[in-house]
Amino acid sequence: MNKAQAAKQFNDAYSLLKEGEKTIFSRIVNKLFQVNFLTKKKPGDVNDYRFILAYKEIFEAYYQIADFSLQIEREEEVVYITNDNFYNHMRLRKTESILILVIRILYQRKKDFVTLDENVEIFLHEIHAELMRIGYLDHKRITKDRLKPALSFLRNYNIIDYIDRGLHDDARIKIYPTILFITNLEGMKEVVNKLDGYMEGGADDDEETDED
Repeated sequence: MNKAQAAKQFNDAYSLLKEGEKTIFSRIVNKLFQVNFLTKKKPGDVNDYRFILAYKEIFEAYYQIADFSLQIEREEEVVYITNDNFYNHMRLRKTESILILVIRILYQRKKDFVTLDENVEIFLHEIHAELMRIGYLDHKRITKDRLKPALSFLRNYNIIDYIDRGLHDDARIKIYPTILFITNLEGMKEVVNKLDGYMEGGADDDEETDED
């Protein structure tokens, strides 16, 4: 379907929506542009996730006009958008890149032990333990002034959620299945390679890296 066809499909379908549905549609479109990921696992996203599935064709047509593609991962109950021209790459700091890798590892390790209705949850001390296991930390911890913005960054994009503002060892962190779609095997290998470089070269903590 080209853009002209997408525009016609959108116009035909959108005109059939009630005013309340148009308001919801607009809100969800902007929400996806802001956070990129929605998941049914997050209570505040449940109705939005269902609305997208119910009006999938309208969302697909709209995003195609804007050079985006709507991705629906029904098995994991995740919806996200990708830019067809790869314009939506982000520059991640080293701490963010490493945390994504570690959280992805911990998610994979624990996901087989929860039911479909449960979320994967970890404690903050498990992140520190994994960082030491892979050799990133040598009996030290990421300082809170580096850890807090990195965790907040991941929470803002619906990758994780947590409540403990003090970031104590027993802080419980919920990992959403969206983590599966920001890290693929090749991407993880690249992060590992960068990790090796950081450890050998002592790169600055604020150094940025390119990620999708």
